[in-house]
Amino acid sequence: MTDRAESSALPERTLKNRKTTVEDADDDSVDTSSSKGDSPASASQASKDDKKKALAASTRPRQPQQVQKTSQLRGLIISFVIASLGVLFKSAYDKFFFPSREIAIDQTVGVQGNCHKTAFIPGPADIEISDIEQLAFISSDDRSWVKESSFFHRPSRKTAHNGGIYTLPLDEKISTPREAKLKAFPSEDFHPTGMSLYRFQDPDSLAWVDRLFVINHSHKGDIVEIFDYAPKPNTLTHVQSVQSSLFVTPKDIVAVDKDRFYLTNHHAMSGKYGRVAEDVAGLALGTVVYFNGNESRKVLESLANPYGIAVSPDATQLYVSSFLDKVVHVYNMTEDIAQGELIHDTDIWVGNHVDNLSVDKHTGDIYVASHPSYSTYLRHKLGYEPQAPSHVVKIEKLAPENFIRQQSAQPDLYFFSRPELPLLKWEVKDLFYSNGEDISATTVAAYWNNDLILGSSTSHHLLRCSLRLEQ
Repeated sequence: MTDRAESSALPERTLKNRKTTVEDADDDSVDTSSSKGDSPASASQASKDDKKKALAASTRPRQPQQVQKTSQLRGLIISFVIASLGVLFKSAYDKFFFPSREIAIDQTVGVQGNCHKTAFIPGPADIEISDIEQLAFISSDDRSWVKESSFFHRPSRKTAHNGGIYTLPLDEKISTPREAKLKAFPSEDFHPTGMSLYRFQDPDSLAWVDRLFVINHSHKGDIVEIFDYAPKPNTLTHVQSVQSSLFVTPKDIVAVDKDRFYLTNHHAMSGKYGRVAEDVAGLALGTVVYFNGNESRKVLESLANPYGIAVSPDATQLYVSSFLDKVVHVYNMTEDIAQGELIHDTDIWVGNHVDNLSVDKHTGDIYVASHPSYSTYLRHKLGYEPQAPSHVVKIEKLAPENFIRQQSAQPDLYFFSRPELPLLKWEVKDLFYSNGEDISATTVAAYWNNDLILGSSTSHHLLRCSLRLEQ
């Protein structure tokens, strides 16, 4: 009885003391199976042989061909990573640090005519001109919240002070801006930036109405506010608020009807660090959104930081500035007002980082505010640089008889003829340049009666310059 009890308890002790290595486990299996018949021993021996073969295969040194293939694959991956990083750094250098084109004019003050500061209001980011009223509408906001906000373009919490819309009489060289009173406006969170003025005749009263479309960077989200202007007593009566999930980072807006508009989203991510990642990686994720009076839809995608937007006087072409690509895109507008489709026509190279656009309603010329240095502009906007240079160009629309013929720099190669380039229908002319002493980082340049009116979201005044007649 005692012997049987000991023999029956032996496997249990062996299981409890099982080792964790293959060799020890194999030894235990041999010891355990030795007390049983031949058949279990044979199965155990086969299992032992299989395990030893698997162990030998796992520790067997790889053949030279396998080592060579692995080394080639590793080298290919490393080369791909290095090339990708090189392209990324080259793109970032070209976009942010590469010097802009040579500007054909000197410092503006004392060269281009008389320039003087006027309209001492905080952060005049955008300007709209009413020829009929001889007024400039100015969006103003003290953007001291930019550094503390988790967004670049709007505050992340309610601020102590709101922005406002100011009107400035243009018929006098020296005039005082007046803040327009907002009527029937329910919100106390108003931070205006991009604007568009649209004039139409009311079908019922037959009266002419100046309607102002304003992008409001509320801390709760971005909203398009629509107002009707009354010169007496200088009021803006609220008409409608338009919100959409497609309004991600709206920068500028242009109205094409009394209730239809296009706007630009300069980034796909609204957060501060997401935007920086977009810029450094050179991702073209900007969009143009169209609102047809009832709903919004994307009509343009994959744009490199679309900032300004404007429409031609005859409403046949739409202009969109690309901040990072340093160009102004030209699109032909279609008659499909429900969808707002656009057809690409051409690109106009400006050579600097392009901001807001203003169109002369009489000539169709485009006045472009731009920034020669992106890195200086960004540091200045965040408060780390006291000033940043400003540059303004005029894109002049040429008559057909004045189209400029281009010649390709590529020589004729054997039977390959030199490619023919399209005629230039636009000419870019330098109007204004400043190192930032009189106005820094100009965001808008509006034209009225041979005067250039400049504003900047980081300044506390406008700059008004009288241009020479030949300009």
